[in-house]
Amino acid sequence: MAKRNSRIGRLYERELPGGGFVAIDVSVVTRGEDAVPHTRVSVERRSEAVRRSGHVPPVIAEADAGDSTTEFSDLLRIARDNVAIARALLDLESVREENVV
Repeated sequence: MAKRNSRIGRLYERELPGGGFVAIDVSVVTRGEDAVPHTRVSVERRSEAVRRSGHVPPVIAEADAGDSTTEFSDLLRIARDNVAIARALLDLESVREENVV
């Protein structure tokens, strides 16, 4: 059985320069018979809440990890680093462009 996460939900959020925010959310997913914590770092670039309606923010990093793991610490470092966020968004955009061609 996998180690359970001590907390789930939104564990981190901060505003980004120029608007929007970065967030870390932890949920529990089922993998076979195990419940595994899964952490995602997402970036909402839209500063106005009205513009976010119906929009799912892009996930720039994720891992099967709870809040007490090394992997979570790595994801937190990304969420705190504006340069890492910008790189991840550029990587996502290049993947999207490759899929369109």
